[in-house]
Amino acid sequence: MPTDRVQARKASVIYAKTLLQAARTSDTVFEVADQLTEVLASFRAAVQLREVLFDASLDAAQRRALAEEAFAGFDVALLGVLGVMIEREDLGLLAKVSELYEREVEDALGIVIIEVTTAVALDEGLREAIRAKYAAQFGAKIALRERLDAALIGGIVLSAHGKRIDASIASQLERTRVTLSNRR
Repeated sequence: MPTDRVQARKASVIYAKTLLQAARTSDTVFEVADQLTEVLASFRAAVQLREVLFDASLDAAQRRALAEEAFAGFDVALLGVLGVMIEREDLGLLAKVSELYEREVEDALGIVIIEVTTAVALDEGLREAIRAKYAAQFGAKIALRERLDAALIGGIVLSAHGKRIDASIASQLERTRVTLSNRR
């Protein structure tokens, strides 16, 4: 993995652009984005997977084969980029590559991707209301990445470009709990 921040950023940009170019060729841009998010979540959650894939004592070909097995069924372009990152010991750049990939997608397609998390699935009316509101705010077409999280209880959490709006019942209850506990 590059030790210099500038080199690390350049490598991350190259990985993200290469991945986008391949995904556009196969018309899997959004699928790759979702799969990249899954890979990153797996690395963060599965300690053994992360340790094995980062283990420089194992041959790069072995680690690449393990990654392909762990993410079987994922886009070929994504697996290829992961393989190169493994060979070059650049897996530590994965979070940055994921972030840059999303920005590259937005720039290339002239859209803004908003992650929308709710406790229940959105209906088409609410989807359109969200798109209309944020299209005016961002001055661009809006693509929604929808996620379900029953722990929110109700309400909605919106995220885009590093900003987050949390109007979930779970967060309102937590703020109330904190306020009440500080009044003692």
